[in-house]
Parts: sequence; structure tokens; C-alpha cells
Amino acid sequence: MNDTPPAAETGIGAEQRASSYARAGLILATLTLFVSEHLVHYAMGLMAVLGVIDAVRHPAALRDWHARQLLLLFALLWLPMGLASLHALAPGHTLGTVLPYLHLLPAAYFVMRACADVEVQRLVTLGAAMLVAFVALDAFVQVIWKTDLFGYPYDRNVLKGVFHPKQRLGLMLAVFAPLYVDAVIRWCRSYPRLWLLLVPLVVVMLLSLKRSAWLMLLFGLLAYLLLHLRLRKLPWSGRRISQCMLLLVLAGGLASLNPTLRARLNETSGLFSTDAQAIDVASGYRLTLWRTGARMFGDHWLTGIGPRGFRHAYADYAAPDDFWLKRTGRGQTHPHQFMLEIAIETGVIGLAAYLLFYGLLLRLLGRPTVGRVVPVWLLGAAVAWLPLNAHLAFYGAYWSTLGWLLLAVGLAEARAPARDRATAELPASV
Repeated sequence: MNDTPPAAETGIGAEQRASSYARAGLILATLTLFVSEHLVHYAMGLMAVLGVIDAVRHPAALRDWHARQLLLLFALLWLPMGLASLHALAPGHTLGTVLPYLHLLPAAYFVMRACADVEVQRLVTLGAAMLVAFVALDAFVQVIWKTDLFGYPYDRNVLKGVFHPKQRLGLMLAVFAPLYVDAVIRWCRSYPRLWLLLVPLVVVMLLSLKRSAWLMLLFGLLAYLLLHLRLRKLPWSGRRISQCMLLLVLAGGLASLNPTLRARLNETSGLFSTDAQAIDVASGYRLTLWRTGARMFGDHWLTGIGPRGFRHAYADYAAPDDFWLKRTGRGQTHPHQFMLEIAIETGVIGLAAYLLFYGLLLRLLGRPTVGRVVPVWLLGAAVAWLPLNAHLAFYGAYWSTLGWLLLAVGLAEARAPARDRATAELPASV
């Protein structure tokens, strides 16, 4: 009996594999381009075009449960932005944010549809874990030899790694930490000593000196642990406990040996002071930003001043002795706190919609997944959009792109309700 498949079937299989590799490669290339300032947006633009083409070719797929969830979540963030733009204080800048934001929807749709292919999802998850491992190891090399694999220097102030000169290393690693930890746990089933790959992550996260990243990391890992315990008990062997203890000892050792980290931790202790001035200094003068932002919100509480309008209104609302006006002459570009930024720039309407958005995102975390126990991509999106985040601008193109990319892959790994699974069998994306 001849077991060789017909040539036509072999050709179809090869074509499908090539398509899977091409889509996974495009998504991974986009993730890689986050090390740049602007190149990632060209990749997202290409995926937006592909998303539109896919929607035109397979209109029935737009009724799929995953597509409906994506559209609802997107509408909850974008519609308040559009409403706020009608009375924006800086209409040019606001429209330059609100209108381009729309391309993130078809781009996310393309990614979600592409990752509905289990092989694409597997390749993207594996590739993302390997990228995180490389970024952490590269920064670890920078700590030891004072220069990373690309020649970027370590000036002992803030560890930047491949994101040099931007201070985004800790933030990006914190977002992908649950995915990376999950991958390392999987790899350890075949190669137990690979748990050592967690060491560079701990070291680099601490030396990135980003307190926002530390908070994100703590939230992400605690949520990962709780989800894992809820869905499947972790085998807490003596070896695993000793490994965790070793990581904690390493963290404590770094805190005592690195003077820059010690100074950062000592500065952070000021956040627990009862003196407002001490808290302001310890927070990097964020309290000053929040006071100014609160005045803006008080005057524009319903629909806000418009996305990205904070910088344009800052001088009008700042105190005469404002730290940021004295330092830069024009204030800051955003208030460095997600919920406050949303309230200022899209009002209580935008804030209410965001809280509903985040509640739906957390609800999705409880859904069964395809291929793994914990929905690590959705968890990454929850970390990226954490209400307590106080780093990059919520409506900024860079962080928005990251959030929707994470959410798109996360929606693909979420299992649809039984009544909606029939429509999920529609053709995959282009």
C-alpha cells in the first residue's frame, strides 16, 4: 500500500505551513520593532491593510464571537476619544491621535485571525518568549561588561539594554514576564536547569530602576499564580521552593550591593511619608503633575480636554512655582497616571468606559484557553493597561500599539462559548 500523500495534498500542506510561518513572522517582526521609536508603526500599518483585506474576503467572520469582543473592547476606548475631540483644547494634536488610532482595529483583527491558527499562535508565543530571553540576557551582559551585544553602554543610572536610549526595558519585560515565566516552566519539563533563565530577568528588572515596572511585574506574577492555582494546582516541590528562595536571595543581594539600586529603594521609601513634599520628590514630582491634572479635570470633567491635550493646557493650570515649568518651560506631556490621564483627556465618560473595558478584560482572563493553562497574552494586556500604571502615555501611539497587539493574540487564545464555536471554523486570515 502506498502511504505517500497525493501531490495536491502535499502542496496544500506546504502552502498552509508557509502561510503560517509568514503570518507568525510578521507578528514577531512587529514585536521586535518595539525596540525602535517609529518602525513598529509601519509594521502595524501593513497588518492593518491585511486586516481590511481579510474582512472584505471573509465578511461572515466579522460575526464571530472573537471579532465581536474585539470590536466592543475597541469601541469602549475609541468612542470617548472621538467624543472628546469635538471640544478639544488642541484639536490638531487630538485629531492627529484619534484618527490614526483607528488603524489599530484592523491590525488587531488581522493578528487575532492569524493566531486563530494554532500553529501561528504556537510560533508567536514561542518566538515572543525567545525574544524576551534575548532582551533579558543582552541587558544582563550590559550589567556585567558595561556594554550590551549591540554596543549600547550602561551608565549605571538606568539599565536600558536594546531600548537605548529610551527607558523602556523594565516596562516591556514586566508586560511579558507572565508569558516568559510560563514558557520557562514548560521548557523545564524537558531541561530542568533552564529555570536559571529567570535569573537575568530578576536582575535586569531591578536594575531598570523603574518603579512602575516593579509594580507591573508584581501584579502580573501574582495574577499568573492565582490563575494557575485556580485552573490547575502547581507542584510545589522542594526544588521549586528552593529555586524561588534563591531568586529572592539574589534580589536582596543586588539591593545591598548596587548603590544606584539602593538609592532608588531609599528614595521610594519617601512614598510612605506623611509629608506631601517628600511624597512629591519620592514620586519624581508626579504629585505636582496630578495636582495640575486635577485642576484640568475640574474644568472639563464630562468629556475632557481631548487625547494628548495635557501638554497644551499645562501652563494654564500649573502653579506659579511648578517644578516642571521651571525645568522645561512648558510642563509635561502627560500626567504619568493612566486613570488620571483618561479622566483629564476624555472625562468621566472616558473613565467609565475604560473601567468597563478593563472589567471585561479581567473577565476574559477567566475563560478557558486553547493550548495552555493561563491566558498569558491576555494577562500581558491586563498588565499593559493596569489602571495604576504611571509611565508612558495611555493614548500614546507606542503603548497603544503594544496593548492592542497583546490583546489580539490573547483573544485568539481564548476559547469561545460553545454556542459560538461553529462560526469560529471560518477560513483563517490572509
